[in-house]
Amino acid sequence: MVRLSELLKACGISKTDHTDGSIFVTGGNTDSRLIKEGNIYFALKGNNFDGHDFIPQACSSGSSVCVAADDYINEGNYPIIYTDDVEKILGMLALQWRKLHNAKIIGITGTNGKTTTKEILGKILSVKYNIISTFKNFNNHIGVPLTLLSIKDETEYAIVELGTNHFGEIEYLSKLADPDMGLITNIGEGHLEQFTDKHGVYSEKIKLFRLLENKNAKIFLNKDDELLKSWDSGNVVTYGLENEAKYSFSDIKIGPDGYPSFIFRGAEVKMNIPGSLNLKNAIAAAAVASELGIDPEKIASVLSTVTLSDKRYETVRHKNSKILLDCYNANPSSTENFLDDIASLGIYNIVVLGDMLELGATSDISHDRIVKKAAELNFQEVLLTGDEMKKAFNKFAGKGNITHYGDNTELKKRFDRIAESGVSIAVKGSRGMELEKLLEGI
Repeated sequence: MVRLSELLKACGISKTDHTDGSIFVTGGNTDSRLIKEGNIYFALKGNNFDGHDFIPQACSSGSSVCVAADDYINEGNYPIIYTDDVEKILGMLALQWRKLHNAKIIGITGTNGKTTTKEILGKILSVKYNIISTFKNFNNHIGVPLTLLSIKDETEYAIVELGTNHFGEIEYLSKLADPDMGLITNIGEGHLEQFTDKHGVYSEKIKLFRLLENKNAKIFLNKDDELLKSWDSGNVVTYGLENEAKYSFSDIKIGPDGYPSFIFRGAEVKMNIPGSLNLKNAIAAAAVASELGIDPEKIASVLSTVTLSDKRYETVRHKNSKILLDCYNANPSSTENFLDDIASLGIYNIVVLGDMLELGATSDISHDRIVKKAAELNFQEVLLTGDEMKKAFNKFAGKGNITHYGDNTELKKRFDRIAESGVSIAVKGSRGMELEKLLEGI
């Protein structure tokens, strides 16, 4: 906990009303429903809400102070910090909060797998340390400050996910979190609407490494990534599965049930996540955990029990079938890898693919590439949905057992009929396509 006066002084904030500087602050939130005793409430404005309307609710829940716009009329005599930019103050206070606590920060970014790597790493580190980590994928200019504000006096490590969809965001978030170590999972074709290609993505993501290099902090380097592997400056710790690295897995096998097994530094692991794709996230997490003093046996124990959820390689049941649900996000790299992975298993013969969003001028060629690959892999049936997939389907109709459904109701009818037969179905698409609704009523 930190006294409010200490935070205000560190940020140079003086424009306040009815505040008590001696009160202890316990963190912060932008959701008045989640305010706890001593929290700072940030009254952000959105497209469909105005956080100022909920200042009374936040104060009744025990908020220590509310950050509000300069034009807010404080008729209730609530404790208020006034500012012309609530979001800016959120970042400033989060930065000071991070500086006033002893927790070591682990920064994670990358095109694909950063949330999964964060989740696996969090589970491993929890066997030895008091940790906090980014909630779900709250990894932007709002989510990162909120993660930092969730650090407690007893927190030893904070795993902070850093996301981006435009140039400059990783640099800003990295400076805000000021990590003591970090990794970039990979460089893929995400948010090409802004970054154009993988080299654009690289130039954005690498800002994390540059900050770590400047403070001689540990850089965990994926030696299997074609663009990252040549990075050789700073305090580098390497990991990978294909190229020589300090940390790796050996004797990797995929069982008849589709689940991988391997050896990590003498310890045997049988994972509960199907396919080989998530081995890349697992070795990243294992490398960081090893450098932080976790024994290989304990790492192996966690890796043998960890499962994924929230639509990220999540295995669920529907009707009489097993569904592999990977529809939290999608881009050309992740979708191509997904198709290769499930094809190699020989279990998931039915595939549902939805649009990959935010690809800008590369959308047509990217969807063409994915539909072509799906056709070449000879799945028993491929069900497509979305406007972008339709354009690609029109070019590949008749090649492979591929069908496009423009109506979600018709797609669900076909999906349910297949699921009744007791097969394994793989589902992939961007978050905006909401493909998880295939498991619900539409």
